[in-house]
Formats: sequence, structure tokens, C-alpha cells
Amino acid sequence: MSKDAGNPMQAEMPRVSRLVENQNDERFINYDYRETPPREILLWFKRRTRVLWSYSMVKKCLPVLSWLPKYQCSYVMYDIIAGVTVALTAIPQSIAYGILSNLGPEYGLYSNILGCLAYAVFGSVKDVTIAPTSLTAIMVQDVVKELEYGTALLTFLAAVVTIAFGALNLGVLVRFISIPVVMGFTSAACLTIGSAQIRSLLGIKTQGKRADFVTSWTNVLTHLDEVRMADCVLGCCSILILCSLRLTKDLGEGRWRTFFKYLGLLRNALIVVLGATLAYCLTTDMNNPTFNLTGHVPPGLPSFQVPPFSYTNENGTVYSFVDMLGVMRTSIITIPLVTTLEIVSVGKAFSKGKIIDATQEMIALGVSNLLVSFCSPLPVAGSFTRSALNNSSGVRTTMSCAVTAVMLTLSLALLTNAIYYIPKTTLASVVIAAMLFMVDYEEIGNIWRTKKLDLIPFLATALACLFYELDYGILVGIGINCCILLYLMSTPGLSGEEIQLVGLRILLVKIDQSLAFSSAECLRDWIMKRIAQHDNNIDLVVIDGHNVHFADTTVAKNFVNIEDDLRTRNMQLLLWRFQSNVALTLLRMRKELFITMLRADLQLQDAVARWKYLHPLPLDSVN
Repeated sequence: MSKDAGNPMQAEMPRVSRLVENQNDERFINYDYRETPPREILLWFKRRTRVLWSYSMVKKCLPVLSWLPKYQCSYVMYDIIAGVTVALTAIPQSIAYGILSNLGPEYGLYSNILGCLAYAVFGSVKDVTIAPTSLTAIMVQDVVKELEYGTALLTFLAAVVTIAFGALNLGVLVRFISIPVVMGFTSAACLTIGSAQIRSLLGIKTQGKRADFVTSWTNVLTHLDEVRMADCVLGCCSILILCSLRLTKDLGEGRWRTFFKYLGLLRNALIVVLGATLAYCLTTDMNNPTFNLTGHVPPGLPSFQVPPFSYTNENGTVYSFVDMLGVMRTSIITIPLVTTLEIVSVGKAFSKGKIIDATQEMIALGVSNLLVSFCSPLPVAGSFTRSALNNSSGVRTTMSCAVTAVMLTLSLALLTNAIYYIPKTTLASVVIAAMLFMVDYEEIGNIWRTKKLDLIPFLATALACLFYELDYGILVGIGINCCILLYLMSTPGLSGEEIQLVGLRILLVKIDQSLAFSSAECLRDWIMKRIAQHDNNIDLVVIDGHNVHFADTTVAKNFVNIEDDLRTRNMQLLLWRFQSNVALTLLRMRKELFITMLRADLQLQDAVARWKYLHPLPLDSVN
């Protein structure tokens, strides 16, 4: 028969449901059921190229081209207020996270400035603010101890990976990070970050070899003799004030409610200003200040330079590019995953029902970190606290990010002398207070109530992050989740029922999910065991494939083996209600075998009756 694509009969051939009436039709038996090749590659590339170079794609990649022509004068005041308000919180937090990462305080500001500028152009969610976060600081902490400024290469490579993920639409990878894994990672990160700040909170100057949970506490407990009472009192009082302002932000009515709201939102800036003022007033001897101070911060913007692909640290250790990759290890992948998860989560929190373009957010994040890597080793991500502040200030466009960047630049130009007097214990209190509210205690309770099996990836992630490393901890959680997923795929829900129809003893097998190679043997073994339980007193095994939407080569081969096993026991096999794509997979395996087995009748009795008519059983089998 001709294979002309224009032949109407030819176009109908793949419709497996037509086998109900046409199993004895020579045209269906002789038809070639091989998979059709994908669409012509050349045409596909032409279409993709046309789309990629279209103005609509440029507008999608540069959202600023969409909102800037429509920008209204009434938006200016809202964006300026939002940008200035965010900057007042960003200054102390960026300084704190710069110190937390083992870099200087100025690097937190550098990263924040360039991250905001890039997001103002490439960002698609007006409420999101890009900045260094506690997670990005803690994830580069150990790398900074070895590579120092050479960590800029890590930020650069993480940016390239993020952009590649976005360009290839690989945002789907984030779906493999489940809520229990995220909660375990976040909880462990909060404990690790908070523990790393206890040293500064108590005024201890000796720094541990690492900043992980165990080392941080070991360092504190072995240097309790260095505790400075002034730092300890100021830090603890600052935490109490910060927590109080956080808890009272919804008090009052009318103007008082607005007052407490903004007092709570600006609490970090307020506590830093109070701490710096107190330190300035009490410091009479610069060589022996009352508190441990932040110290000198270089004024102005940094010089731009290409991230180093080889580096020599202060100890004289020379690192080649390969050596630097060895120090970074899995951070090159985990930082893009974690920062993407952060920015998409923050974007969804403030989208108000709008669909978030995860691909564009990944590209915006990647470009932001790419720009950051030319002047700072500290990567940026979506900041929930500052994004919430942006949203509550009535932001209209991402222009507010540019305003924040300008304010941070002015702070570097004008406030470096004031930054000198900020006590480290005050900055530690800002970080610790943020960590106390970062853990979602209610969500942990939901995990316990909803599905206790989810406690396994939650606890595994949390413990691995706490007692090993954050990077490997999240990979452990993802690995356990994938193992659970593979187990569920490998053990489909199977149920069997023995019935009699049209004089045949039938075992009806129902499957509740698609079949993959890992579940093929499970189905075969289960059927053989059920037949053995019925003492081989079965004429026909009917497999209901209504819920099977996918099957691969291994599954098709196992159906052949099931048919062979049944034939040796004088039984036969009927495949009922399988989806068209699954039926075609089976036909491509062995057309002459499966074309007689497949039935698509709505009622089981009709399927069995017609099958029996076309396949008369031996008399001894029926009797």
C-alpha cells in the first residue's frame, strides 16, 4: 500500500481506537506503525531563529522596553519612596552580609548596587529586589576563606550557569526541590548563619577555621574568656528591640497603625543608627573602642575587573583555574539552584495571581550576578524582606531598584565615616533577628500533619546541612526525594478482580499510573503471583490500561514476556482501553502480536465478547 501522506486512509491508520472494528482489516495489519520523525529540523530552526530575533523576544528579555514607554509621571514619587525606603534597610543588611561572607562590608554594598541596576533593566516583577542574602553569604563563606577575592570566579560561573538554565528553559529543575527539602535547607541555614554570628554578638574576636554550625559553637565555647560585656549587652538589647518592633508592626489603628508599620519596616536601619551613635559617643580611645567596630570602608565605587581565572591569596598559595574549581566544587550548581528558587518564590509571593516568567527571572538573576562578578565576589538573589518593603511602599515599576542603587552609591560616597562606627554586635543582632523569623515553623508542623514520609527528606537535608555542608545538604535532600519518586514510579498501584464474562474466567488487572522501565517487572511478577493464587484457574487476563499514559521499550518487552508466560499456562492476554500513544508503542514492538490483543471498547463485556469471537478458545480451556 502507498505511504502517501495525503491518503485519507493513511492519516487514519495511527488511530488505534479504529482497531475495535478493523482488527481483521488487512490494511491495518499491513500498516507500518513506526514513529514518524520529528518535524523537519531545518524548518524548526528557521522558526526559532525568526522568534529569537524578533522585537517581541527582545521586549521579553528586556522588560524595561515594555514598561518604560508607558511610564507615567504619577509613578515617579511611588518608585522614589520605595527605592529610598528599601535602601535604608539594604545598607545595614548588605554590610552585615558582606561581613558574614568573610569579605569586607563594602562588598555587600557593591553587590547590592550592581544587582539592583541589572534587575531594573532585566527584571519582570516590579516588587522584587535583588541583593545579597544570608543564604548567598553563607554559601560562599568557605570558598572566600581560601580564594578571597578569587571567589568572584564562583559568582561569574554561577551567573553563566543560571543564564544557561534560563536560555534552555531548565527552570523545571527547581521542581525537584520539594517543600520539605527547602524547609530543611532553610532551617539548617538559619541555625548555621545565626550560630556564625554568636561570636560577633558576644564580642569574641577569635575567628574559627570555618563558619559551619559545629565549628561556630566550638569556637565560641573555647573562647568564652574573650566575651566583652559591652558588646554582649548591646547585641542582646538590639535583638530584643528588633523582635519587639517586628511583632508590633500591626498594632494600633489609623495613623498609629501606619506609624508602627513603617517603624517595624525600618527597624534594621533604626537599630544600626542607634548603635553607631552610641559607639561614637562612648568611644574615646580609637585604639581601644568600647565595642568591636566595623572599621574602615573604602569610599566610592570599586574598580571593574574581569573575574580572576587564577589567583594567589594572601598566604602566597597559587590556585590555577582547575584548583579554583576544586575549591568551589558543587557550589557552581547549588548556588544557581538556590538563588533561582529564592527569586521565583519571592516573585510568586508578590505576583497577586499573575503568572511569573521563571525563565526571564533566571536570566535577570544570571545577568545581575554576571555584572556583580566584575566588582564583587558576593552573589545576589531575591530578598524577601526588602521585596516586602518594596511592595508595602507602593512600588510601581522596577525603576525603584535603580533608585535603591543610587542611594547605596551615595552611602558609599558620603557615609563611610559613619559606617566605621557601626558595632559588629549590632550587625550580628540584625542577622540573628532576621534568622529567628526566617524559619517557617507553621510549615514544619504542616509537614508533620500532612505526610510523615516527608520528614525523611526534611530531616536528612537539615542534618546534612548542619553537620556537613549546606551545598551537599541540599543535594542529599534532592537525592532522597528522587529515590522516593523512583520508588513510587517502580511500584504502581495494582488491583485484581476475578470475574466471569461470556463463559470465560477472567482476571481483570487495573493499573493506577503510567508504566516505566522500573515498574515493568513489578507488573509481570504481580500478575504471575495472582494467577498462582487462583491455582491457574484463569482463561483470560485483561489488563485495563485506562490510566496508563506512557510506556517505554522495557514495558513493551515485558508485555511480550507476560503473553509468553500466560501461553505456557494455556491462558491468553487482552489489553483493554490503552491510550493511543501506549498502544502504538506496543505495536511498534511486535505488531503481529499486539494488534490482536488491543481493544478499545467502552464496556469490558463488549471487548471480551468481540475478542472471543475473533479468538475462539480450545474446548478444554472453556470447560
